[in-house]
Amino acid sequence: MPLYFFHLNFGHRVLPDEEGVELLNRSAAREEALAVVRDLADPKIGGNTRRWASWFLQVADDEGQFFRTPIGHPALEIVGPDAPELQTQEPKAQQRRPARAAPSLPDGSRSAALVRELLARQQHAAQLLERNRQLRQELSSVFLISERMRVRARQLVAQSRLASCR
Repeated sequence: MPLYFFHLNFGHRVLPDEEGVELLNRSAAREEALAVVRDLADPKIGGNTRRWASWFLQVADDEGQFFRTPIGHPALEIVGPDAPELQTQEPKAQQRRPARAAPSLPDGSRSAALVRELLARQQHAAQLLERNRQLRQELSSVFLISERMRVRARQLVAQSRLASCR
């Protein structure tokens, strides 16, 4: 069976799939990509389309990339004049289906593992950003306190000089 790679792309940043997944054909790979996109956006498993705004899922085989779809909406991509021509497709099949629960990936599938890993990394990044905000706030408070101490020290030095001159 052919090996297909599911790369994540955000601007010029690419998170490559270095292991790949064996699937029957390109059509099966495309359907797997659309299932991954649905799972990433499914709030039941921690997904959020805003979190994935401007991210793309690119599918490639041994001949190169053949499918690319946005994960979150709105997706915006700036393509320079030297960028290769891409076949970008919206998940139209998803839009035509009647409203029903999106099928989940099997717990043991590589795609499900990637989704879980990406969600865990995003949660960790959010925790780090919150900690960064807290540390910046603490640093700002320490800076203000040190400024007050510096002003008070100058006042004391000035008073002591006046007292020694008398």
